[in-house]
Amino acid sequence: MKIIDVVSEVFEWERPGIWNGGHFYGPGRLHKVTVKTDEGIEGYGWNGGTAAERPLAIFPPFVEYFRELLIGRDPMDTRAIAHDLGEKHIKILGPGGVNTQVLAAINIACWDIKGKSLGRSVHDLLGGVQNRIRTYIAGGYYAEGKGLEELQEEVLFNVNEMHAGAVKIKIGDPNQGVAGDMKRVEAARKAVGDDVVLMVDANCALDLGTSLEFSEELQKFGVYWFEEPMPIHRYKEHGTLKAASDVKIATGENGYHLSHFETLMDHNGADILNVDVTICPGYDIAKDITDLALERGVSVAPHGCQELQLPLAAAIPHGEFLEYYPVAVDPLRADMFMPRMVPDDDGYVTVPDRPGIGFELNMEVLNKYKVG
Repeated sequence: MKIIDVVSEVFEWERPGIWNGGHFYGPGRLHKVTVKTDEGIEGYGWNGGTAAERPLAIFPPFVEYFRELLIGRDPMDTRAIAHDLGEKHIKILGPGGVNTQVLAAINIACWDIKGKSLGRSVHDLLGGVQNRIRTYIAGGYYAEGKGLEELQEEVLFNVNEMHAGAVKIKIGDPNQGVAGDMKRVEAARKAVGDDVVLMVDANCALDLGTSLEFSEELQKFGVYWFEEPMPIHRYKEHGTLKAASDVKIATGENGYHLSHFETLMDHNGADILNVDVTICPGYDIAKDITDLALERGVSVAPHGCQELQLPLAAAIPHGEFLEYYPVAVDPLRADMFMPRMVPDDDGYVTVPDRPGIGFELNMEVLNKYKVG
């Protein structure tokens, strides 16, 4: 089987603005890559489908660059493609960024082809250890007119209507400070009660001193994990924080390569890795990262678009949680993936056994928002 074409498309739509400790997110966006083969099998990968807003209009030129290097290659050889267009291209494109995110979409599309060709799910090909995995609802963003009461209503809805046994809220907005954010944590805990797992996420907005202050306060409310407290390359500081914190430290969603995660764990800087298959260059590298985490006794709870993270999160024995973005984060989420992923009554999701990724984009919906 040979690759005969690689196609890139970008979609954009309006949605209510939200923000975290460091970034404002406006329009919803998605970048789709289609890999076509001489046997008529097509694979699909994408970037987007989360709360984050990225400048996806600059992604297609990278696809065009990679396209010339992909024509004639075997899409089943995903690892070689990830290496040749990733690690071997550091001198040309740099170690990570847009190039590795685009390569991730290509790699995912090739894994989709591999699964369809073999009649097996990507989840099964990656190990298939768990058939179901626990979710947590990603939310608790800052928004205009959203106070403590509205935050409580949101997390309570996630528990009562979304069957969530775990919820996450944002901290780290400099306009809130530690005192303001701890009022949010206290309000969320009061709303969901003591039996629901509560997590917080600072999106790299803090320094070590503030992170240490937060960790001391968070444990008073039984917070399970403290996600992305500091900028990702402050490995030593992550180790210092983890050693001092009774709350688990989770990080990794912005890591591009195995070496980043290896260095992080060498500094004993994380209890949980939030590896993202659309940020590092796809499933091959992500699986290497999770294998290393297993050796080091570190669990995994991937970040990002749940339809793409599920095959990996549930494929491994130490996949602890799947992040789940509800329609409250982006209303178009109700319609843009097929089938729609819905948590079971116990807050778990069941892994589909369809060949390939198991999910596809609803082009009837997305084509209304195609750019260019």
